[in-house]
Amino acid sequence: MKKIILFFIFLLSTASFSINISITNLSGNPLKEVIVNINKQVKISDSNGKVSFNIKDEILNISLSKEGFYEETLTLKNNPQNITLIMKPLKKSLVTFEFPISEGIIKYREVGAKKYVQLPFLTSKKLITFPYGTYEVVFESKTRKQVTKILNFNSPSEYFFINLEPKKNQFFITTNISKHKNIKFYKNSIEKIKPHKKLTLIILKNSNIVKTIKLDNTFTPTELENGIYDFVIENNITENLIFRGIKIDNNTNKIIVISVPPVHATVKGFIKNNNQFIGGVKIDFIDVNNNSYETISTFAGDFSINLPPQKYRIVLKKPGFVIQESQNLIYDFTIPNEIYNLSLDAEELLSNIQGTIVDKKNNPIPNANISIKNGDYFIELKSDLFGNFETSILPGLLFIKVEKEGYKSFGLVTKLGRFSSISGLEISLDPILANISGTISSSFSPKKNIQLTLRDEKGEVVATSLSNEHGFYEFYDIKVNQKYFISVGTQDYKHYYSKPFLLKEEGITNKNIILQERETRLYLEFLFENKPLSKKEVIINSKIYKTDTNGFILLNLSEGTKSININIKNYNFRKIINLRDINTNPNHLTIEVR
Repeated sequence: MKKIILFFIFLLSTASFSINISITNLSGNPLKEVIVNINKQVKISDSNGKVSFNIKDEILNISLSKEGFYEETLTLKNNPQNITLIMKPLKKSLVTFEFPISEGIIKYREVGAKKYVQLPFLTSKKLITFPYGTYEVVFESKTRKQVTKILNFNSPSEYFFINLEPKKNQFFITTNISKHKNIKFYKNSIEKIKPHKKLTLIILKNSNIVKTIKLDNTFTPTELENGIYDFVIENNITENLIFRGIKIDNNTNKIIVISVPPVHATVKGFIKNNNQFIGGVKIDFIDVNNNSYETISTFAGDFSINLPPQKYRIVLKKPGFVIQESQNLIYDFTIPNEIYNLSLDAEELLSNIQGTIVDKKNNPIPNANISIKNGDYFIELKSDLFGNFETSILPGLLFIKVEKEGYKSFGLVTKLGRFSSISGLEISLDPILANISGTISSSFSPKKNIQLTLRDEKGEVVATSLSNEHGFYEFYDIKVNQKYFISVGTQDYKHYYSKPFLLKEEGITNKNIILQERETRLYLEFLFENKPLSKKEVIINSKIYKTDTNGFILLNLSEGTKSININIKNYNFRKIINLRDINTNPNHLTIEVR
């Protein structure tokens, strides 16, 4: 019994079916000698463009190939018996590429393809035949920079000049403060260096300026071609330093360190407040180009620093202190290798308070009114665009009040110590909220289950609501003193956008909306023997229309139209089309006139 069952299963698994394929060109003419491959079975179409297969597989992988046509591939299921396949003619373009060199490589692939085709060129011109289409083409040479282009070939012949620029060597340049001037090239390891701030390097070739580079206290990348160069260091203080006859080629080490003799002025002194010396004060010397040099006073209040010879202003950085107003000057330290002695006086600052005004979602609140009171001392200020505020005030017990239109007022009490500061103070305001409600209807009756969207002035979604069976809708807990508008989008009606309105604290209860009916747009395309039925009279629902040169008629139908009756007298053609299955607007229907 088992053997009989197994034999029956074997017969089922080897059952096959026939599939008949007709192959045509775009005009519907049969194509012969087309190579057809179905699941590795290969046959060639006859003079009528037909070929037949006996297949056992459920899924069919079909490919068509014929010289002069694009290769076609498709996958079918459900065991079709008769199918017609169309092949598109293959058009080709003869493309001429011209180069400034006579040796290199061209790689290309059609956009979307994975693999490149690679071809060499051994003269300044290269001719390649491409099927029409869009290609990514890469041009390479040992001595030139790689060029990648996206090119579209859609004519019998094309010409392109490809400018391949020479490759450059990339170097990394910095300076080093040293007793003697020199220039060194490093491959990998670098000796301990002390970069010079804010120097200008001018690179010349054949007495012409090639590059001007601002050097700071880091490595600056630059590209140079092979050749002989002069390097000039310019610092606006002493004479320029010149390095002549520097050879650059592919074998030159890429890290360049230029040693420059130090040039500075020495500033020494001490800092005090009310005849008491102050330690731990950061002292910033800022030159005319806004470069900053910093030193810190010792516990005894003295300091010393070497500076590039310049004019400077001085800024103290210690909480509670600033430089005395009478010493807020421009200081002249322009004589190289000179020692300057300086006595600085500091005065105490008011204590500082800094914070941020935010809402419940931690978003900043700009332009909030802030009042701070300490005894008889009173300050009013506003938060900035990021909700931040900062001010100085006498130390003591502070009463802080924050007000902002659309939010509930907030107050707090805090203590500010002498020579101290309060930072990171976060004050959260509760918004004042209101509701918006109304009804939505058509010209005849309220509409239920309609989604409404509330948007702000920028069009961002604030809230959504769904109308009930009586057409009533409501948006809850919306911020006041802001402008909003309501949008409604539904397939059965025209899109609705209200005018912008301002929401007050009392809310809005009569925002009623009436939707307008929308029309159905229908494109009818008439064909006779696969060609447009041009400039012909067509009667649709007892009304006379005329097709355009491409055989089209555009109908604007009322929403309730369920069908159209078509009559073409000259062709004795009648047809009734049911519109209930149309689910897009506009829709496109093609009608074959027989």
